[in-house]
This record gives sequence, C-alpha cells and structure tokens, in this order.
Amino acid sequence: MASGNQPAPSEPDHNSAADTTDTSDTEDARETRLNQALASVPRDPSTTVNLKAIARKYNVSYDTLRRRYRQETRPRKVTHEHLQKLTPAQEQKVVDWAIFLSIQGRPVDKDTLTPKLVQLCPAWAETGGPSKGWWDLFFNRHPEIRLRKASGIPPKRAQAFHFTAVNELFELIDAVMTKHNIPWRLVLNTDEKGLRSGSQKVDQKKCLVPLNVPNTVKLQSDNLQLVTVIECVTAEGVALDPAFIFPGEGHCESWYDVPGFEHSRHA
Repeated sequence: MASGNQPAPSEPDHNSAADTTDTSDTEDARETRLNQALASVPRDPSTTVNLKAIARKYNVSYDTLRRRYRQETRPRKVTHEHLQKLTPAQEQKVVDWAIFLSIQGRPVDKDTLTPKLVQLCPAWAETGGPSKGWWDLFFNRHPEIRLRKASGIPPKRAQAFHFTAVNELFELIDAVMTKHNIPWRLVLNTDEKGLRSGSQKVDQKKCLVPLNVPNTVKLQSDNLQLVTVIECVTAEGVALDPAFIFPGEGHCESWYDVPGFEHSRHA
C-alpha cells in the first residue's frame, strides 16, 4: 500500500498472465467495469471478500481489481495526468468543439486543428504541432471521435436535414399509413444510379511498347451514353428486381402489358 505523499503507481499497460478478459474493448469500458466491481465489494470487515468471483462477474482482471482494492495502484489516466500536454478539461473542450462542427457539416482535420492546439500548448510551436504519438494517445483517450473521410453534401440539403423536418416527415408518413391502413411491405425506398455504357478512363495496366516511342496511346470507347439503374427495397428488407433505363426516343406498348396496370400509359 502506498505510504506518505508518494502517489500510487499506475497500472501496467499489459494484462497479467492470469488475465483472461477481452483486450479488444476500450480502456474507458474496462475502467467502468472496474469501478462497478469495486462498488460491489462488501465494506463490512466481518464479511469475506471473494475478489476472484467479483472479477469474473464484471469481466475484469483479478490482479488489477486486487491492486485497486488495496489502493496500491490508480488508473493510468489519473497517474499520468500531469504528463499530458493538455489538461483533461482542455481535451474535452477540443472533442466537444470537433463534434459540434462535424454535426454542423464543417468537420475539421488535424491540420486545421493544429493551430488551435498550439494556442493551448505553446510548447508545440517549436515542433509544428502535436506528434503522431500524441494523436494516437488522444484518440485512445477519446474513443467517441475518430478520423474518417468526409463526403460532400450541398448546403441546402444540409440545412433541410435537421430533427424538426425529419420528425415532421415521419409523423406525416405515420398518419397517412394509419389512415389508409397501409402495411409496411408496401412502403418502398427507391434510389437511382447513373452509369456510362462507355468510359473515358484508360486501363492503367502496363503494356509492351517500343523502346524508342516516347508516348503510348490506347484507343478507348467513344460510347458515353448514360444508363440509369433504379433500385427498390421494401421497409421489410425485400429487394425488388432492378430496372434499367436506356436512351430512347419512343415507347413500346409491350412494356406496359402488366396485369393490373392496363390503364397506365406514358406519353
């Protein structure tokens, strides 16, 4: 047990040989289970404490639980807090700010975030910002965020995609389905995808060409007509056969010879 003012050592990064807990979960998840296990330990001195049974119940390391119970060690985050470049409060503000901007459709990358971090920790000005190791530890400490490529979205679409509009849409759908007794198997989600029957891209495989020819060309298809594919899936997860729309100038009557749709015609 720690004596005097000497801080309790941190727990080792690796599991002991007797530890059979899952190492794929996060440090925060393990810490939560450890706290739950410690809270369940009887405080009555006359009660026999079975730490092994408690460790198995909460899926934590018995050795770690025993050291925590004896106050021989503390969590690594607490022990190493004075070594961090940013305080836990500063890091949490950075995380909250990054999450807020991402929700607003303006996610920030590491290069954009670095000047802000240098303002919080001027020592990084000499190195140009945090190191790769710091970023790795930062994401390990905050599993609620991660690095990911962002796809583009038009501003008007982003402005219309919010809780109030989406909730109003689904309330309207629910009212119509209830009024007309429409089953979910008749609720369909449709999407389209445009494809070129030809391509302007040239195969990038290396070819055998004469040594003294500086430039090598390869014929490509000049057929750039578009073909539209319509996909449709029901709300129950049943996929309908896809439909293909090819370029044309007229309609064929046989396309519409479908039972139940005899009166359906397109101009």
